[in-house]
Amino acid sequence: MKNLLILCDAFPPDFAPRMGYLCKYLKNLDWNPIIVTEYSPRNIFPDLAKEQNVTYINFYFSKNKLWQKIKYIFVFLLDFLFNYKNYIIRKKAEKIITQTEISLILTSTFKIFPTLAACQLSKKHTIPFVVDFRDIFEQTPNNELISKRVTNSAFINRIIASGITKKLLRQRSTILQQARAVTTVSEWHKEFLSQYNSNTHLIYNGFDSDLFYPQKIESDNFIISYTGRIESREIKDPSLFFEAIAQLLAEKKLDVETLKIQFYVIDKNSKQIIQNCAKEYKILDFIDIFNSVSNFEIPEILNKSSVLLLLANKLPKGIVGTKIFEYMAVEKPILCVRNDEGVLQEVINRANAGIAASTVEETEKFLLEKYVEWQKNGFTQQNGNREYVKQFSRKRQAEQFVKFFENLFPNS
Repeated sequence: MKNLLILCDAFPPDFAPRMGYLCKYLKNLDWNPIIVTEYSPRNIFPDLAKEQNVTYINFYFSKNKLWQKIKYIFVFLLDFLFNYKNYIIRKKAEKIITQTEISLILTSTFKIFPTLAACQLSKKHTIPFVVDFRDIFEQTPNNELISKRVTNSAFINRIIASGITKKLLRQRSTILQQARAVTTVSEWHKEFLSQYNSNTHLIYNGFDSDLFYPQKIESDNFIISYTGRIESREIKDPSLFFEAIAQLLAEKKLDVETLKIQFYVIDKNSKQIIQNCAKEYKILDFIDIFNSVSNFEIPEILNKSSVLLLLANKLPKGIVGTKIFEYMAVEKPILCVRNDEGVLQEVINRANAGIAASTVEETEKFLLEKYVEWQKNGFTQQNGNREYVKQFSRKRQAEQFVKFFENLFPNS
């Protein structure tokens, strides 16, 4: 069994399903994952952290919120000036390398940390390393991935975000050229990153077939559900959906007594975006906002729903997260708004999983069709392309990674 050292910015129980599910299936494929990652107190995927060899590094979280803010600013400055976080994770990983024979280093990130540490370890110990990018800066407008607000001035925040992005892009360019290979999550990402490393490969996100499968659950309510995060309205815009709901309610085409619109979101920023946007369309009273729940609870929520809401927008490029695959796996109608006119639209169409809507009229028509189906049956079902959807299972994703790893060692 080969040992795989994984350096990543997040790992379960935090919100990091890509690496979590990869590690779930690796041991059955003759690879032993050893993970070093940043600590987060969020407990969303508790099962994926069990029986895994994980070292967590707590850079700034504390029960004392004031002390946590002070530590965050301190770490932020040290990291920007001296790559502090990369230094710390590299030192932790180096202890593992001196005690264990490592065949390959895999680093997974949505910005760039901790790819520098992986690159430095690769050079020092002559171990090949692979970079897995879940997201990149160029996919979103206005430096959206540098999301932390530093001051109350939007102008100063833009200057700071621009400076950080430029530094990280220079660093990323150097690292990509030295990586043995690169993996990423969409065709758009693959084409973009191939400019820096020609050995770039696409491995989509996916769903865990142990959890996500269709169940016929009847409901007394017509439930529209959303699960996940809303980084900003530039990336995920609910306004078209809210406008359609407001119109249908005004025309009394939906029964207010049976309509349930439920958001399960991961952070305060997501809640604020939903509330502000819903107020604009005067439908906040019809919306329930819940905290995110564990991955064990999500399948029942999806299967109870009549329509699964997928938020998107036209400007971001190549964003294709876990949710679309989990939605498709339970065979419930997907309403994607706004149409990204890209990978989400393509996947939904090929899977016959629902609609990527560009207009209020399209959204209203789709919702009414599913509303009639629910009134008739007590549930809805999307008869999609099962063979197409099957390829996105997490088990198959792990097999793709392993085949990719093995190809890096043709003589072994």
